[in-house]
Amino acid sequence: MADARPASVVHRSLDGYRFQISGGLDLREPFTSVGRYAVDGRLYELTSGGHSVATGWTRDLGVSRFDDEFSLPNGRLRTVRVTDYDKRSGLEDQLLAVVWEGKRFSLFVPMYNAKPADAVHLFQLLGVTEHTDGLTVASRNPKRAGIAEPAEMVKEVPDLGLLQMTALNKTTARRLPSWRGAKLPHGELFRDTLDDDSTYFVLATPSAMVTVLPHEDVSSKVPARLSALKVETVA
Repeated sequence: MADARPASVVHRSLDGYRFQISGGLDLREPFTSVGRYAVDGRLYELTSGGHSVATGWTRDLGVSRFDDEFSLPNGRLRTVRVTDYDKRSGLEDQLLAVVWEGKRFSLFVPMYNAKPADAVHLFQLLGVTEHTDGLTVASRNPKRAGIAEPAEMVKEVPDLGLLQMTALNKTTARRLPSWRGAKLPHGELFRDTLDDDSTYFVLATPSAMVTVLPHEDVSSKVPARLSALKVETVA
């Protein structure tokens, strides 16, 4: 049977950057993009991706149907009230689960102690645009709303791990390790450890920064597999 794996994929992050990923790896898994937006003094975390991303989130919350639905110029907004239980803290929060749906892509945002009218208000200040490779979200009123930090692209790659990508610019470059990394064909590779002593990698390419959280069973093979990985932002 022929291998249906694409040679490369392009995904768009919420802040508009388009990431082209290639390198002979299995790139068929879906992507998500996470962006934090400040609106009227409050911070909201938006997550976008294919429709399965939002349905997976609402399924985890135990949602079987929505309470309200609103038509927007380029999509629809759906909301439902749920009780979010944090197993670690034992606390409960009253959550408004908010999902924006377009033709191919969706995004979701949890809103605490909020009403459906608050969700409508949020998307009056944040405009969503659907493209063939993802969603972008931009402020309609810069004095009241705007992105709080660079958006992140997240993608699972089998036999490698979880890739977390941002565009490399003056802001994100500050996150790079202070020491010199190993030279690879498409960038510079850094190795470091998390607080739990697990290993992770950072690949800095000319236009992107990629944090790699490897699967435990392939950690030692990651540097060799990353030597073929090419991640770049494209117009």
